[in-house]
Amino acid sequence: MDKSFFRYVWRNSRREQITILAIVLASLPLYFWSLDLPKSIVNDAIQGRAFKNGSATIKAFKIVLTLPDLLGGKSYELFNGLDMERVSYLFALSMLFFVLVLINGGFKWLINLQKGVMGERMLRRLRFDLVRQLTWFAPEEIRGIKPAEAASMINNEVEPIGVFIGDAFVQPAFLGTQALTALAYILVQSVWLGIAAGGIVAVQGVIIPILRREQIRLGKRRQIASRQLAGRIGEIVESSPAIRAHATDFYERSEIGSRLGSLFFIRLDLYNRKFAVKFLNNLLAQLTPFFFYTVGGYLALKGRLDVGQLVAVIAAYRDLPPPVKELIDWDQQRNDVTVKYEQIIEQFDVDEPGDGEELAAPDEVARGPKITVDALSVVDPHGTPLIENVTFSIDQPGHTTLAGPPGSGGEIVARALAHQITRWRGSICLNGQDISHLRSGSLAQVMAYAGPEPVLFPSTIRDNVVYSLRRKPPELPGPPLPKDEAKRRHEAERSGNPLEAPGDDWLDFAAAGVKDAAELDHRILALFALLGFDEDIYRLGLLGKIRAADDEQLGQQFVAMREAIRKRLAEEGKSRLVEPFDPKRYNSNSTIGENLLFGEPVGEVFAEHNLPSNPYVSKVIEADGLATRLATIGLRLAEMMLEMFAGVQAGNPLYERFSFLAASDLPGFQEIVNRSRSRRRSETSADRDKLISLALSYIEPRHRLGLLDEPARQAIVSARSRLREMIPKSLASSVEFYDPSAYCNAAPVRDNLLFGRVAYGIANAQEQVSAVMKSALADGGFLNTVYRIGLDYQIGSHGRLLFPRQRAAVDLARCLVKNPAILVLDDALRAFPSMEAKAILERLVEEFKGRLLITELPGLDDAVPFDLKINFDKGRLVGIDKGGAASAPRGEVDLSARDAAAEMRSTATSREPEGQAWPRQSEQAERDSPDAAQEDESAVQRQVAE
Repeated sequence: MDKSFFRYVWRNSRREQITILAIVLASLPLYFWSLDLPKSIVNDAIQGRAFKNGSATIKAFKIVLTLPDLLGGKSYELFNGLDMERVSYLFALSMLFFVLVLINGGFKWLINLQKGVMGERMLRRLRFDLVRQLTWFAPEEIRGIKPAEAASMINNEVEPIGVFIGDAFVQPAFLGTQALTALAYILVQSVWLGIAAGGIVAVQGVIIPILRREQIRLGKRRQIASRQLAGRIGEIVESSPAIRAHATDFYERSEIGSRLGSLFFIRLDLYNRKFAVKFLNNLLAQLTPFFFYTVGGYLALKGRLDVGQLVAVIAAYRDLPPPVKELIDWDQQRNDVTVKYEQIIEQFDVDEPGDGEELAAPDEVARGPKITVDALSVVDPHGTPLIENVTFSIDQPGHTTLAGPPGSGGEIVARALAHQITRWRGSICLNGQDISHLRSGSLAQVMAYAGPEPVLFPSTIRDNVVYSLRRKPPELPGPPLPKDEAKRRHEAERSGNPLEAPGDDWLDFAAAGVKDAAELDHRILALFALLGFDEDIYRLGLLGKIRAADDEQLGQQFVAMREAIRKRLAEEGKSRLVEPFDPKRYNSNSTIGENLLFGEPVGEVFAEHNLPSNPYVSKVIEADGLATRLATIGLRLAEMMLEMFAGVQAGNPLYERFSFLAASDLPGFQEIVNRSRSRRRSETSADRDKLISLALSYIEPRHRLGLLDEPARQAIVSARSRLREMIPKSLASSVEFYDPSAYCNAAPVRDNLLFGRVAYGIANAQEQVSAVMKSALADGGFLNTVYRIGLDYQIGSHGRLLFPRQRAAVDLARCLVKNPAILVLDDALRAFPSMEAKAILERLVEEFKGRLLITELPGLDDAVPFDLKINFDKGRLVGIDKGGAASAPRGEVDLSARDAAAEMRSTATSREPEGQAWPRQSEQAERDSPDAAQEDESAVQRQVAE
């Protein structure tokens, strides 16, 4: 990118700038005429100078073309004019002045509109160029950039630059010509008044910028401080687990408060300087009218200046200070924007990568990849050697393992092979070509890399897996194009952005070995089965949601599956495991709140915790005394819970069973119970809502406290009917009621298929129902449909809604889906339990027969057979073994090396998904069994809810 801001703007918007400058020049004659017209109105019409010798009419607006003497000096009458009296002439001149005002206003509107459009285009181009620069950074350089600061610079700090771009050339030309035109007109009318006006303008133009230098310096300090604050806030968000673990939130708030204080004092000094300069600027601007009224009035009284000229001068000066003030502001913005631009460019300064070489024989690499490493050495940013003079070759496909103790150098070699490290001495050749000379996209066609920290995007599981296939620019359809698409492309081209849209078909199906999206889904699911993630996808699919309006046929088919599942349960004698939903019956295995609403809330209006305070729900349950019944149940629950949990510490499993009550809730309910016993009614309404809310979470078969009798059940069913029938139109969209013959869009697929609740108190009920449901779905041909719904699961920012092993599985599937000839695993299995990691590695070795699998997996070096083992120690190659078999007995894997390597990696700490309650990976590793990876259904429910 250009180092000079003005050079960058001119190079990328030259045509638009010239067009707007031409409009500015075209507006000047009419602007000058509008300045002169008031003099004619006063002198010729009001004072009557045009009506000489007492004439009642004149020939107004007569147009005569007189040639210069060189061409003969003849005159040609183009328009004979109009006969007008004095009053009509006054009105005609006034209307002409009004028309000129409109025309000049139209010019200003057009100029400002064109400036704004050009500024937005250039802002779009600038942001795109900065993002492009960011993608050009080498891996070593990108690690030194804080994401929050980069985002702040591209999004926020370039905003004022984009606003100024439209003014960069046009504003000084437009304002300068306006000011010079007004000043020239004043000089024509009176030299002395013109000199006075010019002198004061010159003082403004010299003194104000000098005073604003300190203002600019303070602005720079504010920008740097704001950027550092944004970076620090980003660090706090990323460090939230450590802050919570060590209770350092007070320290962090204190540090942020100190930064905000420093920023406040900088801004305070800035405001003091800013308004002092503004006061002086306004004072100088008001001096000139004072001078005009006194000196100009004196000259008019003495006859040296007529009244029309004085009025015209004052009117012209009215248009002089604003452009001068805006020019001074423009100069300050110029300095400020130039500094900002230079600072941003300095942060994103990177040379454009060369075109690079294409892979000479990709088919040959696919058939037999060969890697030669010669005298490879890598040092860290401080100059400390990480590996030295490593030389080896891989001459045939198979499994190559890079082995050695933690920090021995194998992980550095793995990253260098995959071009995750680009600064080295020596050479790495792929089938005879140095990979440092290859275009990065060319290398990515045949190689994939999975590291210890998966990089995932806030989208669906499917989108993250197929990300590796989004490398084939779609073919752009030719004209004619729809109006919106033509407009989008036109603006993209004018802004220097790609013409391709992200919604176009970027997927390289051929690389995945499939023909279309359906086959691609099948391929993804097969890969997840290889990685042991298919059951997770199935359960996420059951707990996902679809819109029957988008796929009406699928919704009807799922409704039809309800009967098939019930029939299958009956055939296997398991009907009692599921209690179906019935609009006329109370469902014992649902909460009281679920029975009352008998539907799924859409939003928070009818969420269970909001039902007691919902005015409409309160009115319904008050009708037949149900509110009193529920409050009584809630009070009895509170009393029993207080008695049950007396002396029980927080974290006790008992709290999990009675999940509607947390340890922190006990003191509040103790006060409510005390008030109830002492019959103090000052807070009856608030207490009653809390007690009803507690009752709404009660499930009789689960909690088994005997608080719900048959009359109460009937009252709830009766209130359910009234709530559904009487709901106002304004609230109808906030809940979707259950209908036995319709699909409920707001409910997950699992609830729509079962249309009921699994019974509590029956051993393995969840597992038995899940097995029956899966069997029925498979027989009905809908199993793959549920899997595909699971692929639509949103994983959140950085994949935080997935567990570490799930994130690792998605990252591995992303690598595998493009069928690479070479796969490099750099501690990519550390998130998996030991036996599961070994099983996955065995399957990957089998999958990559005929291709090259390079692994650097601490603790798993000898877990499976290898074709080539390259040993490292202290950054040096110490030996090469060929054709080894697994040395660890089956079922036993030494994880001490893997744990040590995890501790040594600065990036090894995995973020747990917020709000999830599945077992931690460390606990799964301790179990050390193949079943350790299988989580229960309720845990997945919590995952999807989160």
